[in-house]
Amino acid sequence: MTNQDQAVEFRRTAGAFATGVGIVSSVHDDIPLAMTVNSFTTVSLHPTLVLTCLKHRSRLLAQIRDSGIFAVTVLAADQRDVARWFADARRPSGAAAFAGVRVHRAPATGCLVFSEGLAYFDCRVRDLSDQGDHSVVIGEAVSYGALHPTKAPLLYLHGSYRSIAAAPSAASAA
Repeated sequence: MTNQDQAVEFRRTAGAFATGVGIVSSVHDDIPLAMTVNSFTTVSLHPTLVLTCLKHRSRLLAQIRDSGIFAVTVLAADQRDVARWFADARRPSGAAAFAGVRVHRAPATGCLVFSEGLAYFDCRVRDLSDQGDHSVVIGEAVSYGALHPTKAPLLYLHGSYRSIAAAPSAASAA
């Protein structure tokens, strides 16, 4: 099996794991950047740590290295178009990428949060580690909260966006 064949098979196999979809954003010198990710997870409650993985060559990773800050917005099922837009490498850079998208500044870092999302995490970089063709970015969530917790989440499975019927209520999740 060639390296290319291995990469295709690994990606297909990993695609069997349903993930949430989020957008990671950062701002440096008042220039915002953002990118869709499905590699996001919480790491620790004490301290409040989260993790995302970004390709070494991504502009967003370079900006996070320079700024030391980022925010993650957890996307809702009705945000498929936003997820596709920020996953498209052909989108414009900087503020032009956000035209027509409702965003607001995260309270601690000033990174952009997507206002129609489910939740956000406003982070300061705690650690960066190069692993393979990506960097693992661990951030301390210094501010976080629910935005629209009753909306259904956007999921990614087998190479496409999916959703579930509805988000569970706080009472039924307990």
